[in-house]
Amino acid sequence: MHMSNNEWPGGIRRAMTQKEHARWNATHYPGTRQICSDCDEPTGRCEDDSLYNEPGYPICEECHNKILDKNK
Repeated sequence: MHMSNNEWPGGIRRAMTQKEHARWNATHYPGTRQICSDCDEPTGRCEDDSLYNEPGYPICEECHNKILDKNK
């Protein structure tokens, strides 16, 4: 299970150019992609529209729907 949040270059949150993104992603898994903490697949989301599990880690829509179905 992936439990760490993405890091920012130099620890500073800021906008990056596409070239900077590509360089960062090539050397820092998962780079700027948000990874589901339940299934380890890309969420297809970013911080602004994230879905979270109970401990507060980002999850994909499929895992979010599984949680909702379990809680019905």
